[in-house]
Amino acid sequence: MLKSMRSSTLFFILLTSVIVSISLTLHIHNALLYEPKHGFDGTGHIFYAQYIAQQGSIPEPDLDWETHQPPLYYLIGAYVLRTFHTTKSLQFINPVIFFLLTAIVFLSAYHTFKNKYKSLMATFAFTALPMINIFPPMVTNEFLNTFCITASIMSAIFIATAKTRKQLIIALSLWLLAAVAGIYTKITILTALPAFFTALGIQLAEHKSIIQKKVKIILFILFFGLFFISSLPILSRKQGGESPSNIQRIATSPFKKDIVFFTRLDWIVKLDMFNAHYYSFLGGSWNSFWQDGHNAITPFVLFHKKVLVLWSLGFMLFPLSLYGLGMMWRTHKKEMLVIGSYGISALLFYIFYNAISTHYSAVRLTYIMPIALVYAFGIACAATHKKLRWVLLALLLIQYSVMVSHFWIQPWWHVTR
Repeated sequence: MLKSMRSSTLFFILLTSVIVSISLTLHIHNALLYEPKHGFDGTGHIFYAQYIAQQGSIPEPDLDWETHQPPLYYLIGAYVLRTFHTTKSLQFINPVIFFLLTAIVFLSAYHTFKNKYKSLMATFAFTALPMINIFPPMVTNEFLNTFCITASIMSAIFIATAKTRKQLIIALSLWLLAAVAGIYTKITILTALPAFFTALGIQLAEHKSIIQKKVKIILFILFFGLFFISSLPILSRKQGGESPSNIQRIATSPFKKDIVFFTRLDWIVKLDMFNAHYYSFLGGSWNSFWQDGHNAITPFVLFHKKVLVLWSLGFMLFPLSLYGLGMMWRTHKKEMLVIGSYGISALLFYIFYNAISTHYSAVRLTYIMPIALVYAFGIACAATHKKLRWVLLALLLIQYSVMVSHFWIQPWWHVTR
């Protein structure tokens, strides 16, 4: 039995090594061919980084259509531009973040499950998800945002499970670093705050000692206070003159979508797998999760067999992930509370954002891309079921193979020009 478990773990280590190598090849290949002005507002992101590199200062929020964004990604981009003196170099930032992100997923899973097999399955499920592979060749801050939020969730798991004061302080320090980096990348890091507060609640419930609780409360106030003070320049940033701040603008926006937008399911019977789905909340979300629904990488094809495979696999993998999350609730309640609180808060933010926005790209689930971590944990737990283990592995191998083939940029595609 022990020998069989060791052989299985060795197999998954080798499989993960192969997948990492293939992913590295995919993203370097795509970055070399992909024209940087493409993607989601590529020229706006490039302008921001170039401005900092050339002017040595952060532009005014309303100077260009992306300059309202917090500056961290663009400061990194400016450093890369000054070092390599070519816009093309900006496209290699996200491939690096991709591998840092997968490392964070593995560390989060290993800390949670204390099991290499489950941790590798979570990492594989995350890495094979088409949504995660859309952004690496692009110039955009979305991927750094995903990294920061995922790192903050991992830190919240560390906080919830810390056994000593030293472990708690280290976990809080990691969270502060991730959260401050996150707020200086994109304000959607705020969707991860419920995970942090959930972790604090778990910690406070651990001990009955009033003194220990008071010490922890002081620590929590100190670290959250540091985060809040650090956030003020971003939260209060205004786009010119008397215009409202980022937070004020979101809070005062009226609802612009009716209930039909959130409930319609005709995208399923129409097999509408290829468009942005601006007309359907569920269709747009599903599409962006399972394939490149905005055609930001792949050329538009009226009917594509690879897209159909990726789209269809989602109807099998997603319910299995939900089943795994149910298993996780029974076996790892603390960690489930942390990632579950992020999942709920992110979805509520996403629904609210879609309710107040009329922009067609609002239905991209990639705005809350770290929710892929919740999905990956569910797959890892579902894979502990003996009958599902090899079924899930087969489904993920099919998904990963088709995804790599589908996203492998060809020289004649429109994104190369």
